[in-house]
Amino acid sequence: MDVKAVSKTIIHGLKWRMFGKSVSINQDWEKVDPKWWIKQHNEWPILNENFMEYFSKIKPDIKTVLDVGCGAGVYPIIKKEMFRDLEYVGIDISPTCIEYCKNHSEFNFLVEDFTKMSVDKKYDLIFSHAVIDHVYDIEAFLLNLVKSCKKFVYVSSYRGYFPNLDEHERKWREDDHAYYNKISVQQIEKSLQEFGLSKNQFVLRPQKASEDIRKNEHLIIEIDKTR
Repeated sequence: MDVKAVSKTIIHGLKWRMFGKSVSINQDWEKVDPKWWIKQHNEWPILNENFMEYFSKIKPDIKTVLDVGCGAGVYPIIKKEMFRDLEYVGIDISPTCIEYCKNHSEFNFLVEDFTKMSVDKKYDLIFSHAVIDHVYDIEAFLLNLVKSCKKFVYVSSYRGYFPNLDEHERKWREDDHAYYNKISVQQIEKSLQEFGLSKNQFVLRPQKASEDIRKNEHLIIEIDKTR
């Protein structure tokens, strides 16, 4: 792992935490109405199918799973059979969502901000849907993914696939207290290599999300440390 790159990322993160806007909870993300979360999930049926296919393919090789941004538990509650015989941990910044998950599932759930979470355990699989689009420090989020991953990572970014964007674009919306990020494929590729991955250990690709052309292409980040 490139020590200079890691140091640069840590310093960048400290600056944002000290001088920039900090993480806060969007009022929609705080909802615990399962119908709302299911509706959000079902807007991307083709993406969901792709993830399920991916999960089925790697399942024989995993024992531990970390779900970053589990919300009100679409995967650990509605699709809990996926994780039969696996150690699943779901984390989210919303205390009310985590409380709901704890009351409706036997899995382990934690209130955590993954971007600044201290990594003391590695997971065979880390997956995260529509979270990187809103984090306040994209590079710190990526670094924690790399540090926490023992084998596989699957991350989806719903705000689009931007292969020609030189750098990430981050915009703060005061009306709902959240960042809305456009993720630069070029910058992700550079950062993952700076964090110690070789080019053959990750794939950055577009993924059709639904038949609705307004929600069509997502960015998928796949990491495979077994290569």
